[in-house]
Amino acid sequence: MKSTFTITFALLILGFACKKEAKTLGEFTFFNDFESQFGYNPNVALGKSHSGRAFFKLDANTEFSPAFIHQFKNIANRGFSKVKFTAYVLMPDPNNLGALVIQVWDPSNQPIKVEQKNFTAKDAGTNRWVELSLELPLAGLYTPENQVRCFVHNPGFQNFYVDDFTVEFVQ
Repeated sequence: MKSTFTITFALLILGFACKKEAKTLGEFTFFNDFESQFGYNPNVALGKSHSGRAFFKLDANTEFSPAFIHQFKNIANRGFSKVKFTAYVLMPDPNNLGALVIQVWDPSNQPIKVEQKNFTAKDAGTNRWVELSLELPLAGLYTPENQVRCFVHNPGFQNFYVDDFTVEFVQ
């Protein structure tokens, strides 16, 4: 009886210790961990991701990651002060380089604002997941018909990995 209680107690403690905390998102925060895209996108692979099992691989044939693309009116019927784009990046080569990009496009499909944050493996390190973020103030850019786009750019067509995209709209 005592050993059954001890084993049950140990399993209960182990279960709580291993429990993964769910990410709590705000009302205007959108998250992509690529888990649901495995099998649907050939650049989504399983392995040592930042979280979960899946990540997106940028390579010699892939200049851009999947992008968050929406008109402001589809996100909410109110304005926002800024948008924040966060991504985790793993760069295996010390010469890797890339950029976080936020763009706002007008209804005629022309970019009216492009904000870019370049990153290199020399700055962020190699073979480890690094959180990178970029913010764009939306003063003068927000109209319901304008479109926001957030993605990672691979200008050198190099091999590196991205995971856990978060796009947050702040009021």
